[in-house]
Amino acid sequence: MEILNSILDFLFYRGIEPLLCFIRDTFDLVFLDTLSLLSIPYSAQVVIIAICTVLFAFFLRKWLNVEVKEKIFRKKFVAQKAERDNISIVPDKKNRDAMFTSADQSIDEDFNTYLAQHYFRYVLIYLLPLFLVMAWLNSSLDEEKLTTVSGQSYLFLLPSHPMGMAGVSVTFLFLISYIVSLIIGFQLKRILFRNKA
Repeated sequence: MEILNSILDFLFYRGIEPLLCFIRDTFDLVFLDTLSLLSIPYSAQVVIIAICTVLFAFFLRKWLNVEVKEKIFRKKFVAQKAERDNISIVPDKKNRDAMFTSADQSIDEDFNTYLAQHYFRYVLIYLLPLFLVMAWLNSSLDEEKLTTVSGQSYLFLLPSHPMGMAGVSVTFLFLISYIVSLIIGFQLKRILFRNKA
């Protein structure tokens, strides 16, 4: 067990941790440092990063051909349902029931496979980038850094303390900005798609 722990420690501390630190430092340089040089406040930086995360999610969606895969499944599903409906013309009740059962099982299996793949794609496209970027922001714009830079652990304070909140944190602003950007992105996509059609 000690040998296994030593190997895992070596892999983490010599491989994974330096790689994660390199990625974090690269993102800091590309986003936070560059936006800070432009005198953009941290709150606006978080909103810009949320918008960039949504754009990346849409790029990932396009790259994974989500729309194409959904169209293929819908066509296949409609064809399977049509085939199933044609079974009703079989005169023998016993054979007809057996064929209905077989067709239903086939449709259910295909639908369950589609659902599993569908939710996996959505986790990969929308949730994984969300959590990874939040982890990066919470590491690079932690309370200590915000307190050092601005004298407070929040991006900005809320004087009236709504719902007991003293201020808006990095996580809260990023999450709200991400959700709003995602909604706007889907609405714009729907409008553009409607205009093309």
